[in-house]
Parts: sequence; C-alpha cells; structure tokens
Amino acid sequence: MKKVLLVLVVLLFAFSNSNAQFTANNHYFGPCVGLSFLGSTPQFGANYEYGMDVENFGRIGIGGIFRYWSYSEDYGFGSTGKWSYTDILIGAQANYHFKIEGSKFDPWLGVTLAYDAGSVKWEGSSGETYATPTYGGMFFGGNAGARYWFSPTVGVSARVGFGSLSYGALDLGVDFKF
Repeated sequence: MKKVLLVLVVLLFAFSNSNAQFTANNHYFGPCVGLSFLGSTPQFGANYEYGMDVENFGRIGIGGIFRYWSYSEDYGFGSTGKWSYTDILIGAQANYHFKIEGSKFDPWLGVTLAYDAGSVKWEGSSGETYATPTYGGMFFGGNAGARYWFSPTVGVSARVGFGSLSYGALDLGVDFKF
C-alpha cells in the first residue's frame, strides 16, 4: 500500500508545469535501482548532493553515494559449488552541472571516490576447501547523468558510471530537492 501511495504522489507532481533546475544551497537526495555490469545483477542505492556555485567555474554538487549488490557464479563441472559475492559501496561524489536556462533538464558529469566493502563466500561439496580471496577495496570512477524535474522538488534521474574494480552500472532513480 505504501508503494502505491508513493507512486500516486510522484504522479501528482508529474503534472506540475513549473520549471526546476539544479540550484545552489539546496539538498538533493533519492533512491536508485540499477543494473551492475558485474554479473548483470540488480543493485540498490541512494545518492546525495548539495548544490554550490563556484565563482568562475560553475555549478557543482558534492555529496555521497551508496550502492548494494550481490551475485553468484557456479564453479566446476556439474555444478559442484558456487562463489557468492556481496558488495557495499560507500563514498563521495562531485558533479559538474551544466546550466540550461528555463529547462527541466539537468545534465552532469562527475567523479566518485568510494570504498567497496566486498565479501566472498564459497558454497559447495563438503570435501572442497578454498582460501577466501580478498575482494573489494578503493574505487575511483566517473559518471554522467541527467535529471528531469517533474516539479520544483521531484525529478527522475538516470546515471551511467564506470571505474576501477571492473565496476560499471546504469542507475535509474527518483530525486527530491529540499
């Protein structure tokens, strides 16, 4: 029922005719769902930005990023076992927002520095043993994306990101400005 209510609220905002744009001194927060390019697995996350105007440079957003995903792969002939991977990515982001006058469209380019707290688990036949490999670490990446504002405070976003640790993803989300 809560999901239906949230969808209805978002749809009500969608019919607003007012313009919105990424502006300084505002906070932007929202959940996202994506497709990780690692094992084609879904990922869940959240983004946060604080808008700032930097003299002689332009409009930037600084904030945080959070992502969670998990996947597994079979190992051996006849499916003798599988490796399961879980990732929690927590970090900081900085995005340059291109100003488009009078538009509800908000494109950006940015960078991300994060830590991937990864874990690996082996599930297999009782006689097999493997050393647990190290997994995760520092992540540095770039991203590009855009928001479309349905109202002055609600927009949808799309983001594509690539970086170290062989990580890449396409995210879709809803952002709230406050």
